[in-house]
Amino acid sequence: MTLFLTRFERLFEVDTKLEFLLLFTVVSAFTALVTTLSLHHARMSSTPSARILGIRDLEIGLREEALNEHTIVSISDLHGRILSVNNGFLEAFGYTPDEIVGHKGEMLYAERDLPQLYDLRETVARGQPWKGMQRLLAKDGHVVRVQTSILPRFDQYGNVKDALFIRTDLTGALTEGASEGRNALVEALPDEVYIYHPETFRFVYVNARARKRVGIEADAVSGACLIDYFTPQEISMFRRHIAPLLQGQQTTARIEIDHVRGPVEVLTHIDTSPNGTRHLVSVVRDISERRRAEQAKLSSVSTVSHELRTPLTSIKGALKLLESGVVGELTPEIARVVGVASRNSERLLTIVNDILVLEKLSSGEVVLARRPIDLRDLLAEAAEANAAFAQECDVTLDVTRAEEPAFVSADSDRLMQVMSNLISNAAKFSPPGSRVSLSVEERGDAWRVAVTDRGPGIPESARETIFDSFTQVEGVRSAKHPGTGLGLTICRKIIHKHGGVISFDTELGRGSTFHFELEKAAQPSTAGAANANANATAAA
Repeated sequence: MTLFLTRFERLFEVDTKLEFLLLFTVVSAFTALVTTLSLHHARMSSTPSARILGIRDLEIGLREEALNEHTIVSISDLHGRILSVNNGFLEAFGYTPDEIVGHKGEMLYAERDLPQLYDLRETVARGQPWKGMQRLLAKDGHVVRVQTSILPRFDQYGNVKDALFIRTDLTGALTEGASEGRNALVEALPDEVYIYHPETFRFVYVNARARKRVGIEADAVSGACLIDYFTPQEISMFRRHIAPLLQGQQTTARIEIDHVRGPVEVLTHIDTSPNGTRHLVSVVRDISERRRAEQAKLSSVSTVSHELRTPLTSIKGALKLLESGVVGELTPEIARVVGVASRNSERLLTIVNDILVLEKLSSGEVVLARRPIDLRDLLAEAAEANAAFAQECDVTLDVTRAEEPAFVSADSDRLMQVMSNLISNAAKFSPPGSRVSLSVEERGDAWRVAVTDRGPGIPESARETIFDSFTQVEGVRSAKHPGTGLGLTICRKIIHKHGGVISFDTELGRGSTFHFELEKAAQPSTAGAANANANATAAA
């Protein structure tokens, strides 16, 4: 073409007709070539190649439509502001377009996941793609787990202008996989596992060991109910056991039940799913072997205690005689030594007596002499019986008497033993000049007796062990009145033997309230009460 133009410019410089004719021929040939190429291009445009290109464009469109239909797609600028979203995004996260478009992507992330967001933004800003798992938050707060691919998009100058986010929702698949893995693991456990509704007690899941105990097939679990497999007394006791969980006062609860098929320990906690549904999860463990081992150990200790009891009683009596001055007046130094010996012998005798009581309770030798008892009278008697010890600790016992009768069917002597232990603990740990409150109140189908102190409180870490034998809470021991570490264990044994529950509420620096609950009993008639008292006296 350049040659042609050069020749054309020199046209008027040509002197001969031959040279002009030659130039004209070249121009004609060039024109023909251009025309031929144009016709060839037109023919090529109507060939299958063009149709292939059209089909390819259609395929790209369909692929984009399918991607938009089955994945979560969004576009964000380099500052993280969301520019557009597809319907999959709106459905997955529960937003409307107005609520999400124009807002920063941070609204999809929990605070602990923000570092991941900032890292991926830096990667995309460098023009590099990013791929990985993410944990995002929907509008209602539930977690959406996604597999994310982020592709940087460039402008005409090759600079990153925004980012295309393509996500796949894996929440359902991960949950299903976790459930399958959990079920396989839980099915093989030697403990019984029950998952059930807290209001109806209907089963959601029961593992193989639990199904064997209650005699139920796997395909019948969903229609079964926990209430159908335990006695009314056991269910009533269990309702009181889980009440602190449902009220948000505790995260776990533990109780021992002497079931007809053997003693079991029940550890229960409440589980809340992402959508807010609550289920109770109870792990039931057969503690027959543990009980036998404990009983064997306790029997050995009890045998020694029996041998120690008689000489200790004699030593204590002799020391009391010395203190009384029967054998003559003691010098101050000797009186001090005798006083120390007397107090320690009394403490040893208390430990021996507690061990013997605990051994009887654990072996089943103790038979409860049940009769109708008004708990209001029990509190008054307990306050009177422990008034001297309270005065020694410089605390006042304050009894709040209920207006209505509070009858239970119980062994009054054993309940008095429980009250004495709780009152003595409260008095020991309360500051001088404070009050220890005794009260009884109605709790559904039960009566609750509570003993409240103003002491240092109990660490939450001690909740699981405080009722165990020889347990004393570190940091809150009473130096003036040391205990045996058996009192609360005896209390729990007695209350459980009555079919009740015992627990405590506490606040560090403010004090603690120990309470037990027993099922209500009908108020007896005058004649019935007289007969019951006569029978109890005869049994004693």
